[in-house]
Amino acid sequence: MINLPLLPIYLVDSVGSGIMILLTFSAFLHARRLQRLEPANFLWTFFFWLTLTLTALAVSRSLWHLLRYLFILGGHTEIWQSLRPYSGGINTLAFCAAAVVTFYYYHTDQVVASGQREAEALRHAHSELAAAHTALGQLNQTLEERVERRTQELRLSEAKFRSLFESSKDMILFCDQQGMICDINDSGLDFLGIADREVVIGRPFASFFLNPEKGARFREELLTRGHVKGFECQLKGPNDARRYLMLTAAAMRNTAGEFEGCQVIAIDLSHFKKMTDQLIQSEKMTSVGQLAAGVAHEINTPLGIILGYTQLLAEDFEDNAEVHETLAIIEKHTKICRRIVADLLKFSHPSAEQQMQPGDINRCLEEVLAIVEHTLNMDHIFIHRCLASGIPPVLFDPERLRQVFVNLLTNAHHAIGEEGIVGVWSRYRPEQGKVEIIVGDSGSGISPEVMGRIFDPFFTTKGVGKGTGLGLSVSFGIINDHNGRIEAHSPPEDPELTAVGMRTAFHVLLPVATANKDEG
Repeated sequence: MINLPLLPIYLVDSVGSGIMILLTFSAFLHARRLQRLEPANFLWTFFFWLTLTLTALAVSRSLWHLLRYLFILGGHTEIWQSLRPYSGGINTLAFCAAAVVTFYYYHTDQVVASGQREAEALRHAHSELAAAHTALGQLNQTLEERVERRTQELRLSEAKFRSLFESSKDMILFCDQQGMICDINDSGLDFLGIADREVVIGRPFASFFLNPEKGARFREELLTRGHVKGFECQLKGPNDARRYLMLTAAAMRNTAGEFEGCQVIAIDLSHFKKMTDQLIQSEKMTSVGQLAAGVAHEINTPLGIILGYTQLLAEDFEDNAEVHETLAIIEKHTKICRRIVADLLKFSHPSAEQQMQPGDINRCLEEVLAIVEHTLNMDHIFIHRCLASGIPPVLFDPERLRQVFVNLLTNAHHAIGEEGIVGVWSRYRPEQGKVEIIVGDSGSGISPEVMGRIFDPFFTTKGVGKGTGLGLSVSFGIINDHNGRIEAHSPPEDPELTAVGMRTAFHVLLPVATANKDEG
């Protein structure tokens, strides 16, 4: 029989059991879907097993409750009594399973906290990524402008470097690892006397050194120290002429510090060295001139006495041929000494007898050539004349200038000996306001060791008794007194001179009559 007062309780229990099954089963399905979406997610796995055990518990409990009501209401109480122990056991197993799952995943709170931290880190990373995205967007907006500005700066820098490289009056060149020239500016080509750049590119820089040992020392110092500063040397210029240069170089290295080449800047010292040599020579001549003046005055008096007594003795022993011959030898050598003393006086006081007047330099040269031409022709020496017309007048002392030209032509004669060519040129240099006279010869030339001493007093390469060594010294003094200068080149630097076989050339530069006398 049904106990009516308990009917609402049975109904609520039965409906509650069905709802519990429905809710737990829904939770299980939802957890199962989440676990399939993220199998590695610890939290979804825990929810899956927990809902599974809860569903099993709900089904077990609800099912047994429903069966109990069915059996009791149907009057089969004895059947329910026999099944009741099984219901309790199954419920207990379901509770144990739920407890096991809970204990197995006892770090769930830590996992949740870790998940929260990861979520916070993800949110922070997201905000940073958003900021980076914003910055990247701004950078993209200005990147093209920055690239254009940087390109313009590089282009301007390259233009400045190229302008400096091309317009520099000094030699600038670049060499590779083996010392081969990679690039050279126009001034460097002018220094080397080469018009075509391709002829120079690929050649070793050391091959242009006049002294190979200097070239080797330059490269060794560059490799050892990484730079070279104030390195003086001589390079081969046009027609093998010497160029005095001062080199400054720096090694170029890669990121690993390995030598990749060098950059070289060369300053031309040729004109400076020439002016320095002239200044040294002028100072030397001044000092020697002062000494020579004192010596000449001291020697001239006893020489006059010796010559006077020699002549008196010659009159006394006129009939004695042997004595007379001896006295004649004494008189001859005394006169030679007096001539040397006279040259010393002229050397020390070059302006004492000057009679400066404007004149035609070509006419002066022709007068001198007329005197020496016959002597030269006797030794089969031909005179090559190249006297320019229209040369302006020069202020000079004809007598003393003829002495200079005679001395230069005589030296040329001695340098050739027999069979050769003596060249004489006259030119007007309007850019300098000077007239240039050149006397060259096809002789053996002058060695570099001798070249530095040719204007020194008493220096001569002639044999004993064939020269006093005062000819060029006196000539130097005379030209210097005319506000001019005299230079020697062996071999000549002018291609016109080398074309006719000249091995040595003396250049005399004199200011024109309208120019300032103090020009040198």
